Amino acid sequence: MPDPAAQPSATPEPEPDSEPGPTSGALDDAAPETGPQPRADAPEEDSIASTTPAAAGLRLVPALDPEPEGESDAPRLVAVPDLDGDRPVPSEIFVPERPRRELLSLDKPEPPRRSGTGRDEMMPRMEADEALDIEGSPRADLRAAGLAVPKMHQLVRRGDTAMWAFAVRSSEALRWWLDIRQAADQTGWMPVLLGAPEEWRDNGEAIIHEGDDELARADEIDSAELLHDKAAEAGEPARGVPILPRRGDSDFATPQYEGLLGLVETDAGWKIPAMFPWKGSTNWELYGAEHAAVLRSWNRRFEAELVAMTYDVVELYVPRPPSAEEAIAVAGEAYAYCPDLLDSGVPTLEDLAEHMIRSRAWYFRWA
Repeated sequence: MPDPAAQPSATPEPEPDSEPGPTSGALDDAAPETGPQPRADAPEEDSIASTTPAAAGLRLVPALDPEPEGESDAPRLVAVPDLDGDRPVPSEIFVPERPRRELLSLDKPEPPRRSGTGRDEMMPRMEADEALDIEGSPRADLRAAGLAVPKMHQLVRRGDTAMWAFAVRSSEALRWWLDIRQAADQTGWMPVLLGAPEEWRDNGEAIIHEGDDELARADEIDSAELLHDKAAEAGEPARGVPILPRRGDSDFATPQYEGLLGLVETDAGWKIPAMFPWKGSTNWELYGAEHAAVLRSWNRRFEAELVAMTYDVVELYVPRPPSAEEAIAVAGEAYAYCPDLLDSGVPTLEDLAEHMIRSRAWYFRWA
């Protein structure tokens, strides 16, 4: 695509010192009240209006780079070519929507906030009724941590290990997950969103496969070697300039629908796919042990947390996304782990890399 700077223009381009620069203030504060000043060498008829962003074929949009730590919540603004003007727009310019997801803006789980009455402020709680407790369920442990949850039932049992669950509304699913995850060090129970209840009938037969000790087998797997072999099997991914709008939110797919929230007694969420050998990706010959090995590696490097494990979807919350320097390499790992990503909506490896360094929500689905 031709360079916009090379196109003839009837309006002189503003000098660098008069271009609207980035600012951390609100939109009304994006430029001095006096407006841009005319150049000293401009013709006499060259007015202030001729050097405004609109006259120069520019407009102010939210900056793509995240705001520095401690800066204002207002979007940082930069000048880019007007998408509605006559000038060609470089393919690397994006004007994305960046919805704020305050719930998961925490860098890492923190203790639940409490009011003066001792109740959790994040969502209304029911009274803790011990009569609803079932022997062996997590309910008593959660109640001791200040979390009064609904009555739950045993969903799946594998040997001595059980998964308990209760139904959650879509509007509350992530809040329940975050509350229970924040208390996990105290209770010993890890949460995971499980999707539709009907997929977990018959002791989870549709979701889990008959396997040996997958968790022990995970200890024998080198995740780097595994992903290297799977990358070779997947073949070379599509490459090129990113064309998808850049995202920086933490938006998950599973909690957009009503479903189940499961609880498993373990000290790490990455172990869950191996404790209940998950078979959503058996078409890619990944089983519980392989998932645990990969998720363990990402947990150590990026603090990745298992948020959802449904029929064929795994979703992770990633408080410490990879840096720009390592993004392509990590995107290569994600492609080797789930090559269906580039077959179902993500055009290039560069698009995947852009997403993985800007979003704290990583989504994997095996078709």
